[in-house]
Amino acid sequence: MNWVFKSVSVGAMVGSLAAAPFYPGQNQLVGIVLDAESAHVSKAPLTSGTSLYSADLVRTASEGHVQLRVRQTRFQLVGQSEAAFFPGANGAVTELRHGTMVIALNTQSESFEVFVSDVRIIPKNERPVLAEVTINAPCDFRIKVMHGNLEATAGKETKTLEKGHFYDVTPEFYVNDSRSPAISPGTSEYHRGHQHGTCALAAKSGRQPHFPNRSRFSELLVIAAIGVVTILALPEAVESPDRP
Repeated sequence: MNWVFKSVSVGAMVGSLAAAPFYPGQNQLVGIVLDAESAHVSKAPLTSGTSLYSADLVRTASEGHVQLRVRQTRFQLVGQSEAAFFPGANGAVTELRHGTMVIALNTQSESFEVFVSDVRIIPKNERPVLAEVTINAPCDFRIKVMHGNLEATAGKETKTLEKGHFYDVTPEFYVNDSRSPAISPGTSEYHRGHQHGTCALAAKSGRQPHFPNRSRFSELLVIAAIGVVTILALPEAVESPDRP
């Protein structure tokens, strides 16, 4: 993932998408595509400069990727990934449904919210932030924090995810949502019309069987040294908030 964000160039903030069913707020412009290959919204291919609208569900093919910006937060989806994007009160809101997403932010006045099933991830106060989220299975995903600190909530448990750490996360409930256009996780409508189930804290990858007080966050690895390429790529990924 170190190559992510290495060669991001901001295109003109113009573009268009093919017509799609209308949902309230869907026509609100929320961002722009910076770079894309084998990525699309509905049947419309994405290219550099394409506008992104609220509730757009972005998908990538197996060999594809897409880099985009919602307000001042940058996102990267790698191959076979799927995510929806929305405006929020304090910044970008996104729902990762499949695959891997990289998130970068270097604006103190903005935040972001990333939802993976019932888990909510937000940045803490430090900037810049650079992190990667990967869904391995409906009840199993991993968060790699490369810069800054995050705060994640799963059910009633909230945990600080620290820079240089790699976490295995088990949500309390998994969500299977195929709606397109998507519904923002922050709205009451989100909880209607999708399937969900309970995620037990079963033994896996060397974990002990579930105990009542067991955490849903397991620290897998302390990253002693983040790759040089990632560090070099970070300034471009989280460029100055003065940039348009």
